[in-house]
Amino acid sequence: MNKSSINSKELQKLLIFYSAAGIFAISVLVAIVSIFPLYKQLKRNEESNLQSALRTRTLAVEEFLSKAKGIAKQIASRTQARLELEAYNRNPNNRASGVSRITPYLRDALNQSEDVVGISRFDKNNQLIVQLGLPIPQKFWNFSTHNSQNSHISNPIRLNNQSYIIVSQAIFNSNQQQQGTDLILFKTEDLEKIITDYTGLGQTGEIFLGTFQSQQVKLFLSSRNKTKTLSEPILRALEKTVVLQESGLKFIKPKFWTYGQIIAFEPLSKVDWGLIINIDRQELYASVHRQLITIAILIIILSFLGAGGMVLLLRPLAGQVIIQTDELEEQLHKKNRTLHELNNTQEKLLLEIKERKQAENLLQESEARLREQKQELQLTLKELQLTQAQMIQSEKMSSLGQMLAGVAHEINNPVNFIHGNIVYAKDYIQDLLNLVQLYQDYYPHPNQEIEAEIERIELNFLQEDLKKILKSMEVGTERIQEIVKSLRIFSRCDEAEIKKVDVHEGIESTLMILQSHFKAKSKSEYSEIKIIKEYGQLPLIDCYPGQLNQVFMNILSNAIYAIKDDQNSRKIEFNSGCIWIKTQRVSDNLVQVCITDNGGGISEEVLSHLFDPFFTTKPVGKGTGLGLSISYQIIVEKHKGKLECHSQKEKYTEFIITIPINLS
Repeated sequence: MNKSSINSKELQKLLIFYSAAGIFAISVLVAIVSIFPLYKQLKRNEESNLQSALRTRTLAVEEFLSKAKGIAKQIASRTQARLELEAYNRNPNNRASGVSRITPYLRDALNQSEDVVGISRFDKNNQLIVQLGLPIPQKFWNFSTHNSQNSHISNPIRLNNQSYIIVSQAIFNSNQQQQGTDLILFKTEDLEKIITDYTGLGQTGEIFLGTFQSQQVKLFLSSRNKTKTLSEPILRALEKTVVLQESGLKFIKPKFWTYGQIIAFEPLSKVDWGLIINIDRQELYASVHRQLITIAILIIILSFLGAGGMVLLLRPLAGQVIIQTDELEEQLHKKNRTLHELNNTQEKLLLEIKERKQAENLLQESEARLREQKQELQLTLKELQLTQAQMIQSEKMSSLGQMLAGVAHEINNPVNFIHGNIVYAKDYIQDLLNLVQLYQDYYPHPNQEIEAEIERIELNFLQEDLKKILKSMEVGTERIQEIVKSLRIFSRCDEAEIKKVDVHEGIESTLMILQSHFKAKSKSEYSEIKIIKEYGQLPLIDCYPGQLNQVFMNILSNAIYAIKDDQNSRKIEFNSGCIWIKTQRVSDNLVQVCITDNGGGISEEVLSHLFDPFFTTKPVGKGTGLGLSISYQIIVEKHKGKLECHSQKEKYTEFIITIPINLS
C-alpha cells in the first residue's frame, strides 16, 4: 500500500508537469511563428524611413541649387545690363565708359541677394569686364555654358577658409546670340546646414556629399567625419550613385568588433554629385528590437500564466483520479479475499462508477477552460494583426505625404519662376506698347506697307488682348500656387509632433485634393456634388496635423462614395448631392467639426459596427474596413476627443468630431 501511494504521487507530478510544459511550448511556438513576419516588416519600415530621410535631404540640396541657378538667370537676364553689355561689345575703343555703365546694375544685383558674395562679368570673347564683391581666382574661371542656355554649377571650392560654389550663366541677346558670361559666387552655409542636420540619424548616422572626378572620389561635405577619411564601402557607394546614377541601400556585414552598417545612397539630378547616409545597423533596428523584446516578454508572461493556470486546474483533478484508482485497487483486493462481502463490494463499485462520472465531468470542464484559453490566444493574435495593419496604413499615409511634398516641390520651382517673370514681361510689353503709341502720335500717317501690316495683325485688338492674356497667365499661376500650398499642407501626414494649426486650413487642403471627385461627369454618371461651408471663428488648436488631415480625408471620401452610390441607384436626383461642413467653438477648450452628406444613410445594424476594425460595406477591393477605425483611434486616443456618427436611412449621415483646443 505504501509503495502504491508513492507511485501515485509520482504519477500525479508527471501528469501536471507534462501538461503545463506542453501548453507553454505550444504558446511560445505560435508566438514565434506570428512574430517573424512582423519582425521583417518592422525592419523594412526602418529601412524605408532611412531612405525617406535621405530623399528629404536630397530635395533640400536640389532646392538650394535650383535657387542658385534661378538667381544667376535673373542677374544675367536683366535687360539694361544686357543692353550695356551689347554696347560694350560693339565699341571696343570706349570700354571704360561701358564698364562704368554696367557696374551699377551688377552692384544692385549683388546687394539684393544675401547668398551672392561675388559677381564677375565677361564679354563675348571671355575677357573680364568687371568683378564685384569677393573676387574669383582665375583658376576657377569656367566657361562651360558657352552657347548654352543652361546654367553650370561648379564643385564647392575653398576661399579664405570658407566654402563656396560658382554658377556660370551665359548672356544672350534678343537674337539668341551669346554676348558674354556671368560667374556668380554663392555662399554654401545653407548647404552645410542640410548636411550637418542629424535629425533622425541618432548617434552613429553620418551624411556625405561628394562626386567622382578623374577616377577618384572627391568629398565636399560630411556631418561628423571631420577627417574626411572614408571606408571602402562608402567610397564604392558614392562612385556608384554618381557614375551610374543609381539609388538604394547597401548592407555591410558585421565584423567581430562592429555591428555592421547600412548605407543609403542617391544621386542629385541637377549636378554630378551624390548624397550618402551611413548608420550602424544596431542603431537603425534598435526600436524594432525593443518592440520585439517587449512582445517576447509579454508572450512568456502569458505562457507562464497559462501553464500556471493549467497546474492549478490539474492538481485537484489528478489527485482525485489517483485517489480513485487506489481505492479501486483496494476494492479489487477485498473482492478476491472475501466472497461473502459481494453485496457491499457491488455497492462500492456503483459508488466508484458515480465518482468516475464526476471525474469525467471535471475533465470536460477542464477542456472547456482550455477552449476559452485558446479563444483568448486567438483574440491576442487578432489584436497583433490589427496593430500590424494600422502600422501599414500609417506607412501608406506617410508615403502619400512624401509623394505630395515631392510633387509640390517639383511644381513650385517652375511656377515661381514663371510667376516672377510675368511681372517683368508686363513691364516690358507695356514699354513696347507705349513706344508703339509714341510712334503713332508722332507719325500718324505711316507708309502703306506699315498700314497694311497694322491692319493684318489688328494692332488695336492685339494691344487690348495682350493685357488680358498676361492677366489670365498671372491668375493661372496664382491658382497653381494655391494648389501647391494645399498639397504641402496635406503632405504633413508623417509629422509626429503636436503643433498649433488652423483646422480650416487642413479642411481646405483636403477639399483641394478631392475637388476632382466633386465635379459633374457625363449624363450617364453622377452629377456635381456641392460643398456648403459654415465656418465659425476658431482659434489655433494643438493636434497632430497629418493625422487630423487623415481623419478629414476618410470621412469626406466616405461621404463622396455614399452620394455617388445613391446617385447611381437613382435614390438621389441629379444636382442634389451635397456635403455640409460646419465648424464651431462649443466651450472654452473644445471645438467641433460636423461633416454631413445627403447620401443613402446608414442602417442601425451597420451603425453599431461602424468603428469596428476590418468592418466594411463596400465591395471587395473597394475598402479595407480600417479607415473609420483608425480615425476613431486618432480622435479618441491621440487627441482625447470624441468621434460620433448619426444617420437616418435614405436621408443623411453626420459625423461629429469634438477635440480640445489645448492637449496639455
